Amino acid sequence: MRLNRYWMWGGVGILVAGMTAAVGVNAKTTAPRAIVVRMLDDGGKFRFDPETVEARPGDVVQFVQAGSMPHNVEFVKNTAPAGVDLGNRWVGAYLTARDETYTVKIDEAFASGTYDFICSPHAALGMKGQLVVSGKPDLKGAQPAPPPPDDDLPVVKGKHGAQLAQFTMEDGVKTFRMDVERIRWETKPGTVVEAWAFNRMIPGPTIRVNDGERVRIIVRNKLPEGTSAHWHGLEVPNNMDGVPGISQDPIAPGDSFTYEFTAKPSGTHLYHSHFNSLHQEEHGLYGMFIVDSPKESPLLRADKEEIMILGDGPLGFVINGKEFPEITPIKVQKGEKVRVRMANLGGLYHPMHLHGGHFTVVSKDGFDLPAAQKMNTLSIAPGETFDVVLRAEETGIWLWHCHVLSHVTGPKDETGIPTSAGMIGVVQVEDGNPLAKTLAEHKNH
Repeated sequence: MRLNRYWMWGGVGILVAGMTAAVGVNAKTTAPRAIVVRMLDDGGKFRFDPETVEARPGDVVQFVQAGSMPHNVEFVKNTAPAGVDLGNRWVGAYLTARDETYTVKIDEAFASGTYDFICSPHAALGMKGQLVVSGKPDLKGAQPAPPPPDDDLPVVKGKHGAQLAQFTMEDGVKTFRMDVERIRWETKPGTVVEAWAFNRMIPGPTIRVNDGERVRIIVRNKLPEGTSAHWHGLEVPNNMDGVPGISQDPIAPGDSFTYEFTAKPSGTHLYHSHFNSLHQEEHGLYGMFIVDSPKESPLLRADKEEIMILGDGPLGFVINGKEFPEITPIKVQKGEKVRVRMANLGGLYHPMHLHGGHFTVVSKDGFDLPAAQKMNTLSIAPGETFDVVLRAEETGIWLWHCHVLSHVTGPKDETGIPTSAGMIGVVQVEDGNPLAKTLAEHKNH
């Protein structure tokens, strides 16, 4: 059987076959140039070729996949000149097929200065480079600037994602309705990016049902291209699995598709687009699917429950669709236990480190672990889910952040100091003792 690769995974960038030869960086011409950087991994040596790129405003840098492993381009925020904001270009999509390219135009967003860049999964193996931007713009003959974001896209500000999905009972079936569309999503005050969303929120609504319940989900496509929904970790009939080219046709723009199945197994699961995934999932088409069971492990019982879904790519390094400081804190009273359902729907590994204490990892991918494990740093791979329980022992505000430092630091401020941004959450532990609160408010005690 021949499989349609684009339907399964989708393409990224444009092919460079037939591309006009790049002009060398030392050429005397002042016309805009196409500068080619090859992404290599031959012989186990991961590198950019060349490693140093000298560019001027108006130039176009084309990063070309010339290896066999997936590669991307991530500009390291805390090395950029002060005040620079590259928006969704801080982290590029993964290139998987030979000769795919990721194109970066040196436009007005790039101030003169140096920008370190890495391949996210291979930085530790030395796959790093540096972009040096200098000179005054000479835009004669330059490629046109990309069009501005659509003015008619709905702008969603002041809203948080992963809200509990609403449903209706129809013929004894729990029925959910999910619209898929492009929006402009606020990741933090002052930052609004184009996103693709279920029901105008990122992450999409949290679907929560009981083990063994019959579920119907009607997905309506308002995108300019096809889409689908895959129920990650759930055991569903093949024609409900949501993989275009394998188990269904893509949902065409303006059409809808009805998924129906019995919810199983119990645990923390996910859903996400499985069409042109490198674009659609990275732009926000994902959410959590929780299946409750009356036979749950006693180790998972807690006073409250929270969701932590990690994402990266065009939206930035986000927790539940938001960047620091807009990420909602986990608030808990001293002595309480909180269960956190953690998941990674980005394309990178994220080691999440808790300050001031530890948590206990009880289940993975919805299944109870044979032995619970205490830790304070949990590395979460793309597509994984974990259920962890922590007990609040010490009052205060404690960080819970990704320990890949380029995922938690922003551009340098006007004094040259890197700013905090990205994947930084906090646990706020309060003392629930009314007497202690009274004493704390008394000025003369």
